[in-house]
Amino acid sequence: MDNDTILSHRILIAVQDPDLRRVSVAGLRAAGFCVSAPTDGDAAVMLAESFSPDILIVDSYLPSPDGRPLYERLRESSEQYLLCVTDDGHQMRTSVLHSGADDAVSSPIHADELAARCHALLRRPRQIQRRAEPVVSSTLVLGPLTIDLGRREVRVDDEEVQTTRIEFSLLEQLCRRPSEVCTREDLLDAVWGPKWVGDSHVVDVHLSNLRRKLDKAAPGTKVIHTVRGVGFRLANDVTDALDLPTASLAVFA
Repeated sequence: MDNDTILSHRILIAVQDPDLRRVSVAGLRAAGFCVSAPTDGDAAVMLAESFSPDILIVDSYLPSPDGRPLYERLRESSEQYLLCVTDDGHQMRTSVLHSGADDAVSSPIHADELAARCHALLRRPRQIQRRAEPVVSSTLVLGPLTIDLGRREVRVDDEEVQTTRIEFSLLEQLCRRPSEVCTREDLLDAVWGPKWVGDSHVVDVHLSNLRRKLDKAAPGTKVIHTVRGVGFRLANDVTDALDLPTASLAVFA
C-alpha cells in the first residue's frame, strides 16, 4: 500500500444496488478516498471495526446481523460520520436523521455529489480546530452544569453524561453564549462549518438526543430550551444560577 493510500480518508460504503455501489466506489476513489465496499451487513459491521473508516455510507434498507437496519447498529457502536442513502422521500431521510445519521441523501445520487458531501463532513473537525479561541480555563460551570473542555466531559447535578463529539460541541456553543439564543445557522456554522450542505434540522436531531441523555442523568433539571421559530438556548434551570447577562462564566484552570 503506497503512502497516498495510507494517508487518504477512509470510507466504508455498504449499499445493495450493485450499480450504485460500482459507480460510487469509482467516484469516491477518483476523489482521493480509500474505499471499502462490503456487500452485506455482516461484513459491514466487521469492517466498521477493522477498517477504521472516517465515514460510513449505508443503504437505509440494508439489514444488520441482528435484523435491525444496519445504520442503526453502526450508529450505536461507532462515532464515525454516518451518511444514509435511501430511495424514499423526505420522510425516510427525516427518519434516519432522527436515528443519528449525520446526513441523508436520496438515490440515485451522482458520484461527485457523494464525494462533495463526504468532504463537507470531513471539514467539521478542521472547523472546530480553526474556530478555537484563546481560553485560559478548561472548565465551564453554569449552575448545575459543568463542562470540562479539556477532557470533553459533561456533568449535570454531579451526574456524568456521555456525549458524542457533535453533542458536546453543540452544548459547548450554548454554554459559551449563556444569555443568548443560538439559531440553527449559528450552530451549523460553529460545529459543522459555513460550507455545510446537509439538512439544517440535523441540529434538532443531535440536540434531541442530547436532551434525552441529560434528562436521564438529572430528571429534575432542564438544560436546553427551544425558542420556537428562533433556535436554542440554555434553560432557566441553568441560567438562573448566574447573574445574567452581566456575569461571566465561572471557570477553573
